[in-house]
Amino acid sequence: MSETSRGVIDADADYIVHKGVLGAGPAGDRRWPASRQRNGVVMGAVQSGKTASMMAVAAKLLDAEVDGVVILAGTRRALWLQTLERLAAQLDTLESPLQRRELIPSVRAVETEGFSGGPSALYSMTPQKAKRLVQKRRPLIAVVMKNTTHLEHMGRTLRDVLYPAAAEAARPFHLVVIDDEADDSSIGEGSSAFLDIDGSSHEKQVPLRITDLWRGRNSPGGTVNEHVYATYLAYTATPQANFLQDASNPLAPRDFVVSLRTPGAEGMTKPRSSSYRVPEGLKAWYTGGDVYYEKLAAIPLCRAIDPTETSEEEQIADAMRAYLVASAIRLLRSEGRLGPFSARGHVFESRAEAKVSTVPPMSMLVHPSAAMNGHFDAAARILQWSRTGEAGPGPIPDAGERSLEVEGIRIDMEQRPERWLAWLEEYRRASLVVADVGELSDPPFVPDDGLWPEVRSLVLEELVPGTNVAVINSDPDADDRPRYDPVRGEDGWCAAPNLSTVFVSGTVMSRGLTLEGLTTTLFTRTSNAPLADTQMQMQRWFGYRGSYIELCRVFASDAQVELFRSYHVNDEALRREILAAMEAEEGSVPDIAVLQGHSFKATGKVPNVQGHRLNPGPRPFVRYMNPEGRDDENLRLVADLFSDHVVPVPAPDGRQGMLLEHTFSAVEVAELLESLRYQHLGRGSDGPGSSRWKSAARQAGIADDDPIQPLYRAPAVAGAIAPQSVSPYDLAAYLRFWDAVATRDVSSLVAVGARPTPWNLLSHSARERNVPRFHIGLRFGSGEPIREGPLALLPVEARPMQREVKELTDASGVNVGGELVATWGARNITDTGIFGDEFFDIRAQGRQPTEEDLDGRAPGADGLVLFHLVGRVGGGQSIAVGLSIPSGGPDHVEARVGR
Repeated sequence: MSETSRGVIDADADYIVHKGVLGAGPAGDRRWPASRQRNGVVMGAVQSGKTASMMAVAAKLLDAEVDGVVILAGTRRALWLQTLERLAAQLDTLESPLQRRELIPSVRAVETEGFSGGPSALYSMTPQKAKRLVQKRRPLIAVVMKNTTHLEHMGRTLRDVLYPAAAEAARPFHLVVIDDEADDSSIGEGSSAFLDIDGSSHEKQVPLRITDLWRGRNSPGGTVNEHVYATYLAYTATPQANFLQDASNPLAPRDFVVSLRTPGAEGMTKPRSSSYRVPEGLKAWYTGGDVYYEKLAAIPLCRAIDPTETSEEEQIADAMRAYLVASAIRLLRSEGRLGPFSARGHVFESRAEAKVSTVPPMSMLVHPSAAMNGHFDAAARILQWSRTGEAGPGPIPDAGERSLEVEGIRIDMEQRPERWLAWLEEYRRASLVVADVGELSDPPFVPDDGLWPEVRSLVLEELVPGTNVAVINSDPDADDRPRYDPVRGEDGWCAAPNLSTVFVSGTVMSRGLTLEGLTTTLFTRTSNAPLADTQMQMQRWFGYRGSYIELCRVFASDAQVELFRSYHVNDEALRREILAAMEAEEGSVPDIAVLQGHSFKATGKVPNVQGHRLNPGPRPFVRYMNPEGRDDENLRLVADLFSDHVVPVPAPDGRQGMLLEHTFSAVEVAELLESLRYQHLGRGSDGPGSSRWKSAARQAGIADDDPIQPLYRAPAVAGAIAPQSVSPYDLAAYLRFWDAVATRDVSSLVAVGARPTPWNLLSHSARERNVPRFHIGLRFGSGEPIREGPLALLPVEARPMQREVKELTDASGVNVGGELVATWGARNITDTGIFGDEFFDIRAQGRQPTEEDLDGRAPGADGLVLFHLVGRVGGGQSIAVGLSIPSGGPDHVEARVGR
């Protein structure tokens, strides 16, 4: 880890501790909320090293003299023990530890009692010890499995022993709970989930048991007593569910948010950005979505496979060839070190010698499905290929006996040599791309075809006999989890067991487990309802793989690769939201926009997640109207607008209405829509409607001082209502946004069309051409002619439309406006030329709409703004308005929860 990266981890940990955990001052400070609880989210990146940040934060919290740090360390025993061991090795390293802190459970207790020894013993503490801790201000450190039984016993120790000791000492006790993988099992389905545990499933008890660490059942609005102060710190790479859960949940983020940064090709440490440049170059980069789906897309690192053209057998065989050739290249680069076969049976004098004398671990991942039987079937096909040269169905040996065999691979090399040599050629080409992107003086070494005999020998003599196939899932017949460190034997130290392994797994590989040296992934899993947060965690190929990134490949369908790319784009969008919130430092969490896609949801952990598009659709209609007799301002606006330079429709009498002679730009139409005034529609005291446009501006990099800002310009209206239809001010904001982003490469946007196209893949000129100009018309009806008022002075005789209007009332029965029941009217084309009002301008041009027009206006075509003059029951008139918007505009899908 470079000095730059250590500095960033230090700075981010400082921010989390002092701006987040202690943002309201130390425990007992009057700035704390009445609940005595603060909540925040820390967003990392998949396999980016969140544990390093957690350890740094824990260390700084102890330096800041908090009274207790509880780390919730995963839902599985292996992850819990891994975190406990890391904490003991990396954090609990000072002399005389028993005089400095209380660590539960102790590593020794876990080793001697094991999981079956019972959590009650692991988390127990005597009242006498609790009093000593409080009196001497000696902190508690606890590493707790995110399991109801473990959480229950930890909670009892805190509530029954430690908190009473703090109350007796009459001083604040500050508990900080760091929840690792906080979107896994920690999301409650509404505030009611935290009220009663009876009848709840085991999984649904976890959020309640977490809050039990500091809350009392009799005081759900605060901590267990006035002496207890608590901070809940949620760590995760996929916080979609954390933001979308009910805001009233005790674990929902409400006080601060943080985005961790990763080393990469660009960015500065100040001001904050999602990545920062490191002097060590490519070898020190975090290789995440930006590398796999953007920077090295020309290679490409993601190889699309077509199941209709490539059999399952050939998919497995080609991925195996890619892995074995890549591993042979890595062996050639590790000259002087023992390979995976030679290292077997070799005894070393020390752990360090075993580490430096053997090749670094090399891994391949096959992710065939969520079903465990699919894992064993895929493993059997791999082993069968190694036996016979054909990856068909075959027997699966017992765990620990699943080693590759040489004969079948030798046959494949003899029968299909060109497919092996193709990988040497591809890796050579990739090394040139990597050298260019990574600004390397020389491309990484890849042997030419003349060295194929040496590569072939390494594959057959060193790699194949030294490679195991491991099935990792919860089945009893599965293999052990990977071990990448040397192990102590009877006569000395032995090499790490997993120096070369083909892992076959599913969901169990999706969290907390790093596959060291992963170069090749075969991802054939499919889903009818993909979830961004779940599949984001499945991308185990992310990490710090810069030193061999040219050898990394992901085999997946074209559709799946496109999903992965979209997840990355939305992930970066969420990160920008959080970075903006950090800069704002408003003291609370603003509305964080969580994006999803047209074909996938943001998360499945929160019920009733719905997608809301930024684009209002091809024919949005503002059905809301002022109360009867209260629309004079809008009537005057329309009368002034159509006072001259109009075209009667149809000519010459204009019995259907009028069309202005010239067209208007998108920004001019936005200003016109913003000129409409309503008694009960606008921006309320809390500014509803504006947050989504602030978020859209952040995503597009539109600065606050840009003249186009603010995008949303609704007038202030006390007690504003929420209309059932689209607001004219939202339509204005959208048109203003479209004009602003025409020259901006915004990766989180797509261009609306038959098939949404990534916004940044369209040229600037194409995007600028697609920003529409608009015709503006006024639609009449068959009512009695208007003889008085501003509309009586129009160039042609105005008649109101006879449309059904639903009157709206508030809770006290006061009329707050009307809502037009019908909008555009009939849309069918007949022999008589009858068609909907959305083609009003086309009719004025003397032509009939075509079948293509019915499908929507094409990108670059003119749009239409059509005001509707609607008669009211009492004889007055009101204005309604609809837009016909061409395709090609910007869009994204925001995830929201219907409550």
